[in-house]
Amino acid sequence: MAKLKSLLAALAVTALPALAAGPADRVLLDGVIYTADQQDRVVQALAMQGGKLLYVGSNAGAEAYIGAATEVIELDGRMVLPGIHDSHIHALEGGSEVGGNCSLETVESVQDYARQLRDCADRAEGSDWLLAYGHSLEMLLELEESPRAVLDRMLPGQPVAIMEQSSHSAWVNSAALRQAGIDADTPDPQGGVILHDGAGQPNGILLDAAAEQVFNLALKPNPLAAEINYEGLRYTLEEVAANGITSFCDARVYWQRGWLEVWQRAEAEGLLNARVNLGLWAYPDMDDELQLKTLKRLYQRNPDSLLQVNQVKLYSDGIVHNTTAALLQPYRESLPRVPSRGLNYFTQARMQRYIEALGPVGFDFHIHAIGDRGVRESLDAIETAQRQSAQQDRRHRLTHVEMVADSDLPRFAGLGVIADMQVAGTFTLPGYSHWQRPYVGHRAEKMYRLKDLQDAGATVVLSSDWTVSPMSPFIGVQHALQRGSQSLSLTQALRAYTINAAYLMGQDALTGSLEAGKAADLVVLDRDLFSTPVSKISQTRVLLTLLAGEETWRAEAL
Repeated sequence: MAKLKSLLAALAVTALPALAAGPADRVLLDGVIYTADQQDRVVQALAMQGGKLLYVGSNAGAEAYIGAATEVIELDGRMVLPGIHDSHIHALEGGSEVGGNCSLETVESVQDYARQLRDCADRAEGSDWLLAYGHSLEMLLELEESPRAVLDRMLPGQPVAIMEQSSHSAWVNSAALRQAGIDADTPDPQGGVILHDGAGQPNGILLDAAAEQVFNLALKPNPLAAEINYEGLRYTLEEVAANGITSFCDARVYWQRGWLEVWQRAEAEGLLNARVNLGLWAYPDMDDELQLKTLKRLYQRNPDSLLQVNQVKLYSDGIVHNTTAALLQPYRESLPRVPSRGLNYFTQARMQRYIEALGPVGFDFHIHAIGDRGVRESLDAIETAQRQSAQQDRRHRLTHVEMVADSDLPRFAGLGVIADMQVAGTFTLPGYSHWQRPYVGHRAEKMYRLKDLQDAGATVVLSSDWTVSPMSPFIGVQHALQRGSQSLSLTQALRAYTINAAYLMGQDALTGSLEAGKAADLVVLDRDLFSTPVSKISQTRVLLTLLAGEETWRAEAL
């Protein structure tokens, strides 16, 4: 990566150098090259030199840049896109194997988890806890006995914490509850709920911030965990490149777990193969004065680096199937101990305080908001903060945005707030809305208002939320076109994964579209998406990924 780092020094975010003269390093000919520029041009060819694009246009124009040492790639009608930007990915978290961190397979009954968990325990390291993810919350809630007791029989001694796939609940055993100091008299934390059994004891299900507190204990930093995290990050970066991603945001960096230091090591050792923005986690249970002071100290914006520490991730609310997403109108039926309109990790007033304090420093806010009340309160917090403090060119966003009231649709454009949505998961498709009806009734038919936000003038971004959903951007593109009345066009979906997301990351002057003078961040596909049936777009494969003109991935087929 040494050559790549030297190229980046010449590709500062704030300014682009003058175009170089002479032969190109690499020329791509006879393709379908979608530029994502202001005119949405589709051209035949491009040429690059020294990490930037020299020319974007016709075959004849590009051929003028071919010299004796130029690598020429004949695309034969295959497609080229700007490098994919995934603005919401759990990069370190998804790749790390600390504590086992194994994925549970779908089972017929809860007892069938036992074999999988014992296999995980045999290979767990980096923590005294056994950690896994992927249990079915609905299955646990239907048990006649305490989920805690069931888990105690499987693994009675070692503390165990199993994260649901959405990451918004944990299934824990008695040993874990003891270590966390949770008993019948423990109050619910801000943004979380401790479920109880019929005898008034914790039943082993912890919702939202209550689950976060347990994982903070299990994932305390130590040298072995740091090495495992580093290797996990290495794995994720390989997957990122293979999926055509040249820029991404790590959506949840738990800096108290030592994760920021892992990222900084990766940058220092030249491991990074993409432009990365880190979203520092805002802990809902931490003293505000101390947390704000710490976050200000951790801010990092260096144009010559691939790594920027310039976002803050906080949660407004939870999720619908926990009945913890914050709603304007009550749930049809809430889980025990959960308020009828959901809950808040951060209240509107507290969000406003953080935005007022950290926006002027340079932080953009990445706010998890799923329910329509969570969305409204987040918009209100941003609007008030913009009036109260200097928020120049801040690119705050709400992520998920599963429910939004009609009156709040135009506020995204009016406030300059980005709508960052994830539709790669099959569960987001309109035909699967039945799973939300028990919680929100007819409101389930108006979830994921992708086109409504687009039509209201919002800057719409698409991202994966990997590992909750698949990483492939082409699954997300296909699903964005399969939403009935809420479908985007293909070019709108491609812009949502490229130039719009580059804008979110504050680097649209550098990358995100294929234009002369911009960085040579691009991806070559195995097909032309414009001539591919919508139902086949998800099968798209990446043949070549370039970051600043350097290969980060090349398939054997190219």
